[in-house]
Amino acid sequence: MLYLLSNPLLKDYFPLFISNLLVVLFFLFFQNNKKKTDTVYQNQIARLEARSLRAQMNPHFIYNALNSLQSMMLLKGERETNRYIGMLSKLLRFTLEMSSKESITFREEIEYLEAYLCFQQMRLGSKLNYKIDMENSFKSSAQEYLIPPLLIQPLIENAIIHGIGPLKDNNGCVTLQINKSADYLNVKVTDNGIGLYASKKLKENKPKIHKSYATQILRERIDIFNYLKKKNIRFTLKTMELDNKITGTVAQIEIPILQPL
Repeated sequence: MLYLLSNPLLKDYFPLFISNLLVVLFFLFFQNNKKKTDTVYQNQIARLEARSLRAQMNPHFIYNALNSLQSMMLLKGERETNRYIGMLSKLLRFTLEMSSKESITFREEIEYLEAYLCFQQMRLGSKLNYKIDMENSFKSSAQEYLIPPLLIQPLIENAIIHGIGPLKDNNGCVTLQINKSADYLNVKVTDNGIGLYASKKLKENKPKIHKSYATQILRERIDIFNYLKKKNIRFTLKTMELDNKITGTVAQIEIPILQPL
């Protein structure tokens, strides 16, 4: 070291070398801190976006519910109207509680979906029937699992509004099938409605008084969840056919179980 410093050429450039080295070290240090800060902000943004998207579901649901309330008051009398308002209040309470949580138990999700389907059947009368297909053993252990909230309800909402709603008869049916495989909750929502193509054409030909954002919001929430949790929610939507005849729509979603309690 003393020999190097005794060399006039090296002695002249040594301070420059040290200063450049310090610059490089400071750059690497601040670059590393910037990456950590960016990660923190990205996570915060993702959480805020997830909450914002969940909040957007509430006005859409209320819009449809209040429209139906007006019709019920005119057609079905005070008793049914009071029953309807009571169920609507229950659903709003459920929605507000769930939308403020990052995760809920599977039992909470099932209770919410049962209440939602009951409410929609009350609203539509004989036009809508529904059934929930799930093993009793799985339902009894539902309290043991955590999942993201409000991912299944938009599938049922779409099936009712866009599939069953336009039917001209009273034979509409929505089936909710749930089973568990490994660390995933497998959900299938099937309806015997008009199908995706007919639903799309119907929406194109109608005045756009109110646009449904349920599927768009769901896809955005899935993207955010997968980014934030490093998980993989898988979602598909397709028309069902039998003998070249459209028989309805099936929506499937695979939801990772976050953790056992």
